[in-house]
Amino acid sequence: MRKAAFEKVVPPKDSSFKVFHCKASFASFEGRWHFHPEYEIVYLPSGRGKRFIGTRISRFEDGDLILLGPNIPHNCFNVGFESEEYEEYVIQFNGADIKEMSKYFKEFGDIEHLLIQANTGLTVNSDKKHEIGALIKEMVDLSPIEKLLRLFHVLHQFAQVTYQSLDARQYLALSVTTTERVKDIYKIIQEQYQTNISTRQVANEIGMTESSFCRFFLKNTGKTFKQALTEVRVQNACNLLVNTDNTISNIAFDCGFNSLSLFNRLFKRVVDDTPNSYRQKYVNHLQVSIPKIA
Repeated sequence: MRKAAFEKVVPPKDSSFKVFHCKASFASFEGRWHFHPEYEIVYLPSGRGKRFIGTRISRFEDGDLILLGPNIPHNCFNVGFESEEYEEYVIQFNGADIKEMSKYFKEFGDIEHLLIQANTGLTVNSDKKHEIGALIKEMVDLSPIEKLLRLFHVLHQFAQVTYQSLDARQYLALSVTTTERVKDIYKIIQEQYQTNISTRQVANEIGMTESSFCRFFLKNTGKTFKQALTEVRVQNACNLLVNTDNTISNIAFDCGFNSLSLFNRLFKRVVDDTPNSYRQKYVNHLQVSIPKIA
């Protein structure tokens, strides 16, 4: 079974963020279902299709412009693309540094607000997406300093237009006070969510008592470890419901749930839909056509 893969974003040596243009029919990144801590802007100049982001699937027409916050699992955007010629422009950047700048420069206030809203994913449906897209397309050939200044301009323009939320969930929404210890816990969740992982086990792995671990995790993430683990499991179940023809029972157990009834109940709580309805709605009614996972 394919888990959501961690994509390590490596900017060029002379830049603090990454910008690239792709016209390949299949994106080069091996893990189609993936996540990363960087923000991501994706512009598709033309075409129609479906987005697979978090637990949600939504349609776009006449190209697309989206902004994703950190750690939102998503498929590469060529998956679900229905038109003939695929083309994308992508910007991946660390938003924490830009948010920090708003403390010293009031001019970044609207951008800070935009990045906060992007924690659930944003899309622009009006023609403004192509105006912003034109600015993005030019970035590929700019010098590093010009790219940086253009990024600020793109974010400012994005903040001025009407956008809609994609209602996507992060794998684990970490607070500003995130520590290396929380990152270690996050890594354990990603690697072991299919097992019968417990708070005592994780606490032992990171050298804390169980009670101290529970308090620490809740303080730094705003949720219990059990809630975070459930969300990761459900995210991966959504991926399998759409990307495979595995039975719902097998998917439940593959994702770490020890009973089908528990899976159904928690899936409903997180996604606000049943697993069967989710699969039927997004596979049959929308006629989703994407590669099966081997």
